[in-house]
Amino acid sequence: MASLATPTRIRSAEEHKARRELAAAFRLAAHFGWDDQLATHMSARLPDGTFLMNPFGLMFDEITASSLMRMTLDGEVLEIPEGLMLNPAGYGVHSAVLIGRPDMNAAMHFHSHDGVAVSALKEGLLPLSQNALAVWADVGYHDFEGVVDAERERESLGRDLGTKHMLLLRNHGTLSCGRSIASAFLRIYSLEWACTAQVRTLSMGREVQLVPQHVMDSMMQVQDAGWIDGYAETRFFPAMLRKTERLFPGFDD
Repeated sequence: MASLATPTRIRSAEEHKARRELAAAFRLAAHFGWDDQLATHMSARLPDGTFLMNPFGLMFDEITASSLMRMTLDGEVLEIPEGLMLNPAGYGVHSAVLIGRPDMNAAMHFHSHDGVAVSALKEGLLPLSQNALAVWADVGYHDFEGVVDAERERESLGRDLGTKHMLLLRNHGTLSCGRSIASAFLRIYSLEWACTAQVRTLSMGREVQLVPQHVMDSMMQVQDAGWIDGYAETRFFPAMLRKTERLFPGFDD
């Protein structure tokens, strides 16, 4: 795999849009405290079959639209800022999702404090809150296998994701995917919120009030993929973009 390539400047309207939205997602993730120094990654598939991902060496709050790397699903780097490189573990995670799920066009993976904490619990995510119920039935689990190796772990990670849109990577962190950057970000936002609520609830050392099963069932019927996509793309993420514009001018340079 190449680690450096000469940037190209001819971009389609679709690539401009994807770069802007993905750069906003990085800035927002840093704002919400989900970043981990230079680690973790987000990606977006482009119409030509290539995909965007953050290069190794930039923190989330440094990412701009033009600093995102572009590469093929085979691991060839086509465009990357001078002096930066590909993180092979990041390629392993994102190629597993984008190859295994051709219906998904974006993937996001974090090592947040609360996401890692919940991923280390035997019970995983518990249906303790409304936010948890919004995602609970759509969360799978992937056992820890060490640092992600693209060839070795791609099959098992894809298998554990299956038809779901989120994973708790055991002892590792959180992952989401979506047909768009908007829906993937809404899912990771909801999953991280649910993990934080769980950590706070269990830390109080009091008896927990569980949601009745019939309410859980009704919530799972309402929060289907079509509803998530529509809400994320027309309401939620446009608002997040406006927030990014207010807080981080220049993110889309």
